[in-house]
Amino acid sequence: MRHALLLPPLLAALTAVVALGCEEGPAPEARRASEPARDAALVPTSDASPVVADDAFLLPDMATGGVGPGCDDVDADGDGWGATGACGPLDCDDANRAIHPGAPEACNDLDEDCDGATDEGLSFASCGRGACRRQMPNCSMGRPQRCAAGEPAPEQCNTIDDDCDGATDEDASAATCGVGACARSGPCVDGVPGECSPGDPVGETCNGADDDCDGNTDEGLTGASVIGTTYGALTGLHAGCGGDTERIGPNCNAAMSRFCAAQPCRDTGFGPVENSGDTAVVTCLSADLRQVSFATLASHHPNCNAAPERIGPNCNAAIHRYCASEGFVSGFGPVESGPDFVVVACVRDGAVSVGTRYSVLTGYHGPCNGSVQRIGPDCNAAIHRFCASQGHASGFGPVESSGDDAAVVCVDP
Repeated sequence: MRHALLLPPLLAALTAVVALGCEEGPAPEARRASEPARDAALVPTSDASPVVADDAFLLPDMATGGVGPGCDDVDADGDGWGATGACGPLDCDDANRAIHPGAPEACNDLDEDCDGATDEGLSFASCGRGACRRQMPNCSMGRPQRCAAGEPAPEQCNTIDDDCDGATDEDASAATCGVGACARSGPCVDGVPGECSPGDPVGETCNGADDDCDGNTDEGLTGASVIGTTYGALTGLHAGCGGDTERIGPNCNAAMSRFCAAQPCRDTGFGPVENSGDTAVVTCLSADLRQVSFATLASHHPNCNAAPERIGPNCNAAIHRYCASEGFVSGFGPVESGPDFVVVACVRDGAVSVGTRYSVLTGYHGPCNGSVQRIGPDCNAAIHRFCASQGHASGFGPVESSGDDAAVVCVDP
């Protein structure tokens, strides 16, 4: 049952009672008879409704023990707020103590404070620096989310911290000019590009850089180069290649490869493409050196299987076919040998396979006619001279041969 406590009228009535007990005048009966309105307001009769003052709702219901501001006789979840009532905000979920007017909002897609909105007031989080700075709500669709910074980008001349390291325009170039070793960057001053001046070109050297600033690297230094040496020098690189016991063969192949590897911008070489007395002329070039087993080579040509052949026409064909299967133009070798493997040199850039005949090659060096010799020092010289006559630096082979036909590989400077 709900009782309205008439605090201001009650205080006034008590004051009047005290005053009545102290002053002289008519008997109490006479006074009550003369003031029917006041007594009626203070002590309602059984058939009269009490007069309720405007501010009577300010105090809780004394009879119920004080259900919260909802003015409800029933508080099902015991959170101090009722779900129905005539005054005050109402509990929008009387089965959940965490939900009532004034409750703190949580990120769960629920309306905890009963204001008709969900997850409001949960603020935003900021993260990242410079151009990577982002601001994201702490809660999205009822789920907490973390702030994710943006991705840094290369620094530019724009007064913005593009790489998000806390500094602006550091090492940023407003413009670039020149190529290779001549490439330069213009200054950046307060986000404004400055003038760019390219460097000066110099002579090309073997260093992996475009020294002469023409857009090419080490050009003229990695191609084939014909270099003269001696068997005396070669035997110091691999014993057995002394010109007396061996002038061409596996020992000299290794010696010539090592000799060429010591030259600038060269990896290996072949030859001798010319030889006389102690003189040996070799062709040095850049190539891809690969260790390959005889089993692999035999899969390209069955007779190149270490027994009976480790070096010769069958292995020339096997190496050529192996390198071609790996995406190269051709290859030569072996430039080094092991018990069951060899190291071969595969060539791509500046190499071309050319078909010819022994009847043509013999015109460049007589003994290379397909009958007296099909492979050896005389054919090395014939192929070298043939390729040079075609505008190439040198050549090797034959990489394939049958009857009068011979395929050779010419290499460019």
